Amino acid sequence: MSKNNIIIAFSSDKLCNNISLILNKNGINYDYICKTGNNLRKYCSYYENGIIICGVTFIDEPIYNIIEDFYQSFIFILLGSTDKLSMYSDEKAYKLSTPVRQEDIINAIDIARYKNNENIKRNNNKLIEEAKSILILHKNFTEPLAHKYIQKKSMDTGKKNIDIAKLIINKYKKEGF
Repeated sequence: MSKNNIIIAFSSDKLCNNISLILNKNGINYDYICKTGNNLRKYCSYYENGIIICGVTFIDEPIYNIIEDFYQSFIFILLGSTDKLSMYSDEKAYKLSTPVRQEDIINAIDIARYKNNENIKRNNNKLIEEAKSILILHKNFTEPLAHKYIQKKSMDTGKKNIDIAKLIINKYKKEGF
């Protein structure tokens, strides 16, 4: 995948540039820099998941609203003062108090990447289970047969199991089942 699904989001040009330099210096590619909540929402809509490195405020919207809307799909790394960070749940955001060291940012990204990969696996497993359920209900397959069907289609087409599962789900949603 060419995209890393990493977004830098701060109102300040200086903060955006500093974080960008830190990531580049450490060989970490990012996809977008956002300076408003509206832009961040726009870029979040391009991905199913990812990592957002951001501050606690934007001019047009508090980051709290964006976290509430996207925390299940994205890992948030929040940078800010201790008092401002205290209003955010540890389950919804990884918090770094300012001033922050470069190593702390890199470590947070490593943790976020791990968590993001776990989220992807969990979501993929849910979709594969949903596709198997559709096959069981509509094709009278057993669970092992549904599993083998997805695997065989995957091998025959050269696509991943998750891609076959998505095709099955989309086909049955279009047909109104």
